[in-house]
Amino acid sequence: MVTTNNNNNKNNKIKTINNDKLKSKSTTKIKSKSKCLNKFIIYTSISILIISIIISIGFIGFTSHSLLYFPWLRTQHKPNIGDPKTKFGIDFQDIEFPSFDGENNNNNNSSMKIRGWWIPASKENCKQLCVISIHGSGRDRYEWINHTKLFHDEGISILNYDSIDGVGKSDSANRGVGYSYREHKDVRSAIRLLKTTEPYNKICKKLLLTGMSLGGGSVIIAAAKDRHLIDGVIAESPYALASSAWRHNIFRFLGAGISSFFPFIKSPYDQLLPKNPPEIIVDTILKLTEYRIISTTINVSKDDTPLNYVDKISPKPILFIHATHDPVVPYSQSVLLYEKANHPKELWTVHNKTHQTAFHSTSIDQYKDKLRNFIKQL
Repeated sequence: MVTTNNNNNKNNKIKTINNDKLKSKSTTKIKSKSKCLNKFIIYTSISILIISIIISIGFIGFTSHSLLYFPWLRTQHKPNIGDPKTKFGIDFQDIEFPSFDGENNNNNNSSMKIRGWWIPASKENCKQLCVISIHGSGRDRYEWINHTKLFHDEGISILNYDSIDGVGKSDSANRGVGYSYREHKDVRSAIRLLKTTEPYNKICKKLLLTGMSLGGGSVIIAAAKDRHLIDGVIAESPYALASSAWRHNIFRFLGAGISSFFPFIKSPYDQLLPKNPPEIIVDTILKLTEYRIISTTINVSKDDTPLNYVDKISPKPILFIHATHDPVVPYSQSVLLYEKANHPKELWTVHNKTHQTAFHSTSIDQYKDKLRNFIKQL
């Protein structure tokens, strides 16, 4: 009996030891699997984070570059054919003048040149009033060519030029669009040409500035800085802040499908981009774009915005023109500028969905009436 009990006890002990070993092995396997799973989760999370950062950086850089260089417009842009003489039988002169503060082209040490047309009024109908017309981003002097006959018939002399770094014939340092930070200096250079240089200063006793979109923002800043040299401003579809226009268009592009603006990004790959990117991403794009403009341009400040300068144009009159459903620069931008501007001021609201001059989006007679009434204030 004693022997049997001892054997049973031994067997039980052996079973207990074996069970403990099995449990220990099982626990070890579970811990090992748990460690592997944890490592997998950590490595996967890190990989996703790195990929997300790379994609975000790529998206930020690509979007900022697109805002500055308008690749979809540059590929579509074709040099326009014709000039005031061939189109309307109006005499003109090809003209070039230096950039405002002698900025140099990257390729040489000479001052960059601005090129355009000088279209003097006929001697029989000269009102000694001149207009400087400024095109929008991704455009050139041809944006204003159809205004030529109207201005000329009204006895107005015209300076119509291509902005530096644009798609026209003026010099470029390949810095991309300057969103009025840079372009307003081109306007100031044009103002000095007409007001201080013969024979232009004998013809331009009164000077009107007009611009579309980027051009509208540029003439506001230039007019405020050179108020003593100008007599009035017509700003069509201007932005109050370039960053507000950028933000609006980032969401517009993404919402409409990026492939509609960049044909080389085929569906379904365009669906990989977020429709509503995080605000921190958008804010980074805006700050980067502004930095790239400011850092590549001399004698400009981040404060050189239409909103900061519009109230300094008074007592010279300003006319804002904007479409209620402008798809590129929201109507609210002109409302903001109008509210901050001092008198005399007027906001002509055009009820349509276009982003173009009122000459093209309304009847010519309407535009002519507005122009004539505005000129009476100069």
